Amino acid sequence: MVILVNHTPVSDAPRSLNWLYAQYPSLREGVKQLTSAETKTVTAAGSLFVSVREYAVTHATDSKVSIVGTDNLINNTAVILRNPGTGTMLFAHIDRMTSDDLATMISKLGAASILQLHLIGGFADTKNVSESLLTPVLSQLHRHPQHMELVTCCVGEACTVIRGGAPWPLVYGVAVYVKNGIMFPAAFTDRGPDMDMRLARTLAGGETVGMLDIYSPDREELKIGPFSYSPMRSVDIWLGQSDDFILQSLTPCPEVVADRDAFVRQIRETLRMVKSHPYPSVTLFHSNLPRSYRKDEVSGMWMPANNNFWSPLPYTLQCTTKPEPHPTTYQEDLCLNFKQENTFLPWGGFSQESQVYY
Repeated sequence: MVILVNHTPVSDAPRSLNWLYAQYPSLREGVKQLTSAETKTVTAAGSLFVSVREYAVTHATDSKVSIVGTDNLINNTAVILRNPGTGTMLFAHIDRMTSDDLATMISKLGAASILQLHLIGGFADTKNVSESLLTPVLSQLHRHPQHMELVTCCVGEACTVIRGGAPWPLVYGVAVYVKNGIMFPAAFTDRGPDMDMRLARTLAGGETVGMLDIYSPDREELKIGPFSYSPMRSVDIWLGQSDDFILQSLTPCPEVVADRDAFVRQIRETLRMVKSHPYPSVTLFHSNLPRSYRKDEVSGMWMPANNNFWSPLPYTLQCTTKPEPHPTTYQEDLCLNFKQENTFLPWGGFSQESQVYY
C-alpha cells in the first residue's frame, strides 16, 4: 500500500490498467495537459537520451544536462521518479523490471517521505502487449516500501488515439526539464553515442538483462557499460533478411512504428555490432571500464572522456569458438515460427512481446 493517488494509498496492486482508471478516474484528467501539448524537438545541446532498460539519475543543479527523455514508447513505459525535497530525478525506459532493479534505482534518489511518480507510454494495442509488460512493473512499484505519489499516469487507453479504426500511440516520446520536473512530448534528433552497442545489450542479452545506469551526476558524464552479451548465432542470416521481414519480426506492433526506415537501420547497425564484437567484455570494455563521455561546450555533443575505445577494425575471437552445425532451413536457424504463439528469438529468448529497439 505504498502507491498513492491524491494522497490516498492504492489498496491493491493494480490488476489491470482499466481497473486503475476505474478506481481513480482523476488519473485520466491528469494526462490531458501532456497529451494535448505539441511535440517538441530535442537537440543534442543539454539533452540526455535514455534507451530501453536504461536509467539516468540527475539533479536540478546539473550544469551539463537540462533535459532527459526517451522516445519510441510504443509498448514500453517511461518511469519518472522525483524527490521533491532535493530535486533529484530518475528517468527510466522500462519494458520489464525486477525488484532488485527498482531497489537500486530508488536508493539513488536519496531519502524522501514520498517520491513523485510519473508513468508515460504503452498504448492500448490490440495484442495487449503493453498491458502485459506494464502490469508487472506496477506490481513491483506497489510492493516497494518507498511511498510514491502517482502524479501522472499516461498509459493504456489514456495514451491511445484511434486512427482509421485502429489504435495508435498518442505519445511516442517524452522529456523532462531537469530543473523543474515539467514534462512534454518529445522527439529527439540525437540519441547520443554507442546506440548500436547499447541496443546490442538487450538484443543479444536476453530476458535477464537488467536496468543499466548510464549517467554519473557527480562527474556529469554519460557512461556506457561495462556489460556483456552472448554471441548471436545466425547474425548473417538476419542481416540478409529484407527490411520488411526485420520490421515485422522484431517489434510486436510494426504497423505503428513512427519511422520504419530508422528502425530497420538501427537494427542492422546493432546486428553488425554483435557480429563484429561477440565478446564485448574483451573488445569493447578494456580493463572492465565504462566508455565515458562529457558534453562539448560548443556543439553540445557527447565527446569521449577516457581512452576506453576500440580500434575501428572488427575484432573477433574465432579461434576460441567451436563452429556450430549449419541448420537445414532458414526457419530452423532463425529459431522463429511466426504462425505459432509464444515464439522466441535467437538472442536468449527475447520475447516478441518486448521492444528491442531505441
